[in-house]
Order: sequence, then structure tokens, then C-alpha cells
Amino acid sequence: MKFAKIICATLLLIFAAALSGCGSSSTGEVRTVAICFPNTTSSWQRNGDSLQKLLEDEGFKIDMQFSATVAEQQQQVKDAIAKNPNCIVIGAIDSEAFVDVLQDASKKNIPVIAFDRILLNTDAVSYYASFDNGAIGDGMGEYIEAALNLKSGAGPYNMELFAGAPTDKNAHIFFANTMKILEPYFRNGQLVCRSGQNTFEQVAVADWNSENARPRIKDLLNRFYTSETLNVVLSPNDDIAGVILDEMEKAGKSYPVISGLDGDPAAFERIRQGKQTFTISKDPDVLTAKCVRMIKAVVEGTQPDINDVTNYNNGVKIVPAYLCTPMIIDKTNVNSLAAK
Repeated sequence: MKFAKIICATLLLIFAAALSGCGSSSTGEVRTVAICFPNTTSSWQRNGDSLQKLLEDEGFKIDMQFSATVAEQQQQVKDAIAKNPNCIVIGAIDSEAFVDVLQDASKKNIPVIAFDRILLNTDAVSYYASFDNGAIGDGMGEYIEAALNLKSGAGPYNMELFAGAPTDKNAHIFFANTMKILEPYFRNGQLVCRSGQNTFEQVAVADWNSENARPRIKDLLNRFYTSETLNVVLSPNDDIAGVILDEMEKAGKSYPVISGLDGDPAAFERIRQGKQTFTISKDPDVLTAKCVRMIKAVVEGTQPDINDVTNYNNGVKIVPAYLCTPMIIDKTNVNSLAAK
């Protein structure tokens, strides 16, 4: 199957170029980078660990902070700004939570890089490093479309929908792009949402916390699928897919066609076992390598590589971005890619 903008793993090696050290200035001063990430999912921890190691290998001093709540992350960013780092990297729990917090960073001319999630309604963000979020949504929709043979008129199939956190703009993009592909099949009856819960607001999972999805999938199974088969589930990430599959197993249900995102090791194992259909991998090595190069450029006062200057309007400005390319992992390639 061919999916728009989704590439094979070998092409991702373009980001593996060696990075020359610049953690110290010409005067010998050690450069400091403050990193403020959530600890809400395992993928954030992997991203943080990878980014910290790469930067430390380059000679940077790292102020690494993880947070569980918006208030905690706001305070961590405030504290980081007070220490006058050479750059701040923020993976936001809530993309809109830093409008006031980052005013001091702007006054101090501290570069701010948004990591994976765009920072909204602030002109203090300098750059954005992420994956092509539109391509992720497209890939989910196109994979489900092909797996069910929808273009040839197959169906009807019962399908339920889950989406990511309302506070994460990426979650909105994933869902919108997937539904752009699948909505025609809901309209013509090839896909049937028995619950009628088909808007982002109805299906969003607060904080991307997989346990927040558990009560809803249990309710869906009890109310709509006691005798009917749930054929397809749109899951916005691997952790949530794991919870959905766990509850379906407990209910004695067969495994549906189900999506995922992040390329978690647990998802690879579920794919091998025939439980999870596919995941879309946001390889932390790819994104963190690109972010390191971006950090080095802004610390040196040079222009980092960017490949998108039109699509990320944060409400105040268009944020220059570099978008990495995700890849689909399913039973056809999981053994080769998961061992990477």
C-alpha cells in the first residue's frame, strides 16, 4: 500500500549525519539548554532522554525538567527563563498555556523552540520541530481505507473513534485529516458509528492519558456491542490502543482493525501477536537529531534548516518549522524496524 508522505525507514537515515560539537563558545563558556517536557506518556520520556544525551555529547549543559501538570510546567519554564539559558525547548502539555510565561523570554531574547507541539498565541516561539502531523492523519485514514477495501465498496463495518487531548493542536490535526478520508464512507454507510459519537469533542481523551479512555470503551462495548461486532477503532496513539484492546479482550471480543501512533515497543509486540493492526512511528532519534541541529543553529545565531513556512500559524505569527516524516509499521515490517 502506498501512503502520501509516509516513507520507509531507510529514508529516515538522512538525519543520521554526524553533529559537530558547539556546546562551548569561542571563549570557553558552556552553553546551557533548558528542556521542559511532559511525563504524561512513555514517548515523551524517550524523547527527553534522547535529546538530553545528544546535547550532552555535544558539550551542552542541560537543565532537564519533566512535569505532570500544566501548572508545574509553567513554573518550570519560569524558573528556566530566570536562569538565562541560551535556548529553551518546550514540549507543551497545553499549547496555549505559555502566553504570559514566555514574555520574559522574549524580553531577554532567549530563543524558544516548540518540540512536537506548537506553542499557541505567543510571538516568543522562534521555531517548531515536529513530524508532519497532516501526513500522520492522512496515513491513518488511508491505511484503514485500504485495509477494509473501502474504495471497492466493502462493508458495512462498525467503527468507533478516539482522539487525543483537546489541549494539543496536533490531536486536532490528526483527527481532522483522518476523518477527511473516512467521512465519505460514513455518509454512504460503509462505515457505521453505532454510538453516534463522531466529533472531536465527543471522542477526545483528556491529557492523552490512556486510562481516561478505559471507561468510554467499556461503555461502548456494553451499550452498543453486546451482540454486534466492533470491526474498526481509530486510536490516536499506542497507549490508548493498548487500553482499548485490553478491554475488548476482557469482554471476549475479537480484535478490530486498530490504529496507533508513536511506535512504542509494546505496540510492536501487539502487532507481532496480531492484536494491533498498525502504528505510525514518530522515531525519537529522527526528531531529536533534527532538534539538536536547530538548537545549535540558534545558539550560534545562524538560521536553522526549515521546510515549512506557511502551515503553522499559532494565532500570532507563522512559526517556521521543520517537519520530519513519519512511517507506518505493521505486520509486514515490524520485525525489521522494531529491532532498529
